[in-house]
Amino acid sequence: MDSGIRAMVDAVDEARRQLRDNALPKAKDTGRDRIPEGEDAELLGALAGLVKVAGELADAVGDRVVSRDTCKTYARAARRLEREADNLSGDRREAAERAE
Repeated sequence: MDSGIRAMVDAVDEARRQLRDNALPKAKDTGRDRIPEGEDAELLGALAGLVKVAGELADAVGDRVVSRDTCKTYARAARRLEREADNLSGDRREAAERAE
C-alpha cells in the first residue's frame, strides 16, 4: 500500500488507544477531586487541538481519494470537525475567563 493509508490509520488508532487507556479512566475515576475552574480550560484546549488535527487529516485525505462521493464525505467531515474545534476553542476561552 503506497498511499500511506496504513500509517494514517495506525496513527489515528494509536491516538484513540492512548485516550481510551490513559485519559478516559482518569476522567471516570469518581475517587478523584473535582476539576477546579481554570484547569478545565486546559482540557478543552487539548480537545480542540485534537479535533482540529482530525479535521486537517480528513481534509488532506479528501484531496487524494479517487471517488468523488468519498471526496465529498471527507470534505464534509473536515468542515464539521473544523467547526467543532472552533466551538471547543470558544468554550476553552469562556472557561478560562470564568476562572479569572
